[in-house]
Amino acid sequence: MRYFTSSVATLLILTALLMTAVVAAQEGGGTTKKPETKAPTAQKPPQPDDGAPRIALAEAHAALEKGTAIFVDVRGEDSYRVGHIKGARWMPDIAQRIKELPRDKLIITYCS
Repeated sequence: MRYFTSSVATLLILTALLMTAVVAAQEGGGTTKKPETKAPTAQKPPQPDDGAPRIALAEAHAALEKGTAIFVDVRGEDSYRVGHIKGARWMPDIAQRIKELPRDKLIITYCS
């Protein structure tokens, strides 16, 4: 019986030490430092060398809500039917139909 009591005591001590180590690591007391997390910001997306300007999603949404922009989906018909931005115009042939677009609004095209 003495061996059993000794084993239980050892097990309890090891469990307590392990729990202390886990809590310390979660509170930053461990050897590894938690990476800092920052809230996402509405940053302008990188501008590739293709000459087409990009717009941040938050900025595009705000312009759409204000009524100063429209979305134009330039993907194929199958992709458009699977899903598209609500209210987007479907114009896979935008080059031939450019005159149909309003000149007083920001035109935001998307293809993915």
